[in-house]
Amino acid sequence: MILDDIRDRALETLQGIKSRLDESDSFNQLKERYDSLSPNMQNIVLTGVGILFSLILFQFPQSFYDAGSENLALFEENRDLVLDLYKTKRLAVTTPQAAPPLDVADLENRARTAVSNARVQPDQIKGISPFDNKGQNTSKFIPNEVTQAGVEIRLANLNLTQVVDIGHALTNFGSAKVVGLDVRAGTAPGNYFDATFKIVSFNFPAGPATTTPARRK
Repeated sequence: MILDDIRDRALETLQGIKSRLDESDSFNQLKERYDSLSPNMQNIVLTGVGILFSLILFQFPQSFYDAGSENLALFEENRDLVLDLYKTKRLAVTTPQAAPPLDVADLENRARTAVSNARVQPDQIKGISPFDNKGQNTSKFIPNEVTQAGVEIRLANLNLTQVVDIGHALTNFGSAKVVGLDVRAGTAPGNYFDATFKIVSFNFPAGPATTTPARRK
């Protein structure tokens, strides 16, 4: 039933087009010229019209194919971009955050805690005080804009276990690093040592904000 309706509508449309063409003066003139041609020329004209009609019909699937190819290339580009964004997000989540810089007060408190945990007696503590790591002997590889907070720990007559425990604790201060260690024989009889530790927390300035270049559409 539906196919019959479609066929009837198509026939009505074609009849309407034929009626309009019959009423057109231009079409009638072309028809008269065609009728006046020889059979060979009529065949040539029909062949040319058939080829032109075929080319027109071919342009429709070709245009759809070209549009589909462009859409496929755009999809693959966007897919790769989304995958890169997911990878960047996963890296950002899994990458450990840099430890925040410590000031001198924080370093002193942590140094005293490390010394106390190693069971160092008050008379063995010769001093825990700030020091300037930007002196004449500072490394040339450290940029001037990097701020440094340093603390020097001077201890006397430690046993070997205390030296190792304190050194291990000082290396776990996050952004702080041990930049100096001086161990000498202590004044107490036996295997005791005088030790001086120097720890520094480096604060790197924030870099300039980067902008992502716009992707061409």
